[in-house]
Amino acid sequence: METRDLQTFLAVAESGSITKAAEALGRSQPSVTRTIQDLEAELGFALLQRVGRRVQLSEEGVAFEEEARRLLMSFTELAARAKTIAAGKGRILQIATTSAIGTALIPTALAELRNVALPHETHLGQFLPSVVAQEVRSGRAEIGFSSLPLDTPGLDVLRLYSAPDVVALREDDPLAALDVVPLSALAGRRIATMLNPLRFQLHVARALASKGIETGPVIRTNISYGALQLVRETGVVAVIEPVSAYGLSLPGVVIRPIDVTVPFYWGVIAAERRPLRPLAEALMEAVEAVAERSIAGFKKLDPALAGQLVTGPTSATNHGNDA
Repeated sequence: METRDLQTFLAVAESGSITKAAEALGRSQPSVTRTIQDLEAELGFALLQRVGRRVQLSEEGVAFEEEARRLLMSFTELAARAKTIAAGKGRILQIATTSAIGTALIPTALAELRNVALPHETHLGQFLPSVVAQEVRSGRAEIGFSSLPLDTPGLDVLRLYSAPDVVALREDDPLAALDVVPLSALAGRRIATMLNPLRFQLHVARALASKGIETGPVIRTNISYGALQLVRETGVVAVIEPVSAYGLSLPGVVIRPIDVTVPFYWGVIAAERRPLRPLAEALMEAVEAVAERSIAGFKKLDPALAGQLVTGPTSATNHGNDA
């Protein structure tokens, strides 16, 4: 299997057409077809299935597409690293992060590294938490910033943090006049929240169930910034994690704490027994400093607790308002 094979497969996957992929690659249609057939023979399963005049990914093809993109990105990054080293420009700083941390915290942290010389290139990749772990464990990223899961074999949890989830409201929403929003106020309301049912959504669902609260229709999104946009455009109430809520300011949207503490956990990971360079250490400290001053309820936790927090507790907290 060569990089050309992966590039060919991805071109077909993106265009949905052997002909269009061949045109984009500057190759003949028979050669593209032959490459796909050879790749399928090597893998042992069909990548494509024909639907009319077009082709679409098989179930196995969908799964392989993600791996192919990751492999091709690794090859591309390897070539970039080699050129950088050959030019005497040092190592690239490879950062893997979830979208929330990569959008709300890391840009500010990088801007504040005034006394640290940044490398010729810095790569900031945003992924799902499980992929962040893979990127760091494989060595494709030197440092990772992620929500749970963090306690993955082959990784060291360097820092662990928590802060309570919050609600985002349009500024003309009656609930925006409150300093703290009672969870009971979400009864019957149309809400937006996160898509993942095993981590973030698990805590939110437990909090609502413990109070016997049934919301109205729910919109789920896998990106917190999308939830904030939904608040501004549709007037829904969003229950979101605090990193994006406090780190991304959106005009017309206000953030309020909830009268029930629903914890959100995230932290910093590195490959097991692989020390960070001073540059990566400085970035970790800068991200922590940004989070500490910007996120309400921010707490530093013992990293050894990372494996115990997937089903962490939800507790009522007295904020001085009626629950």
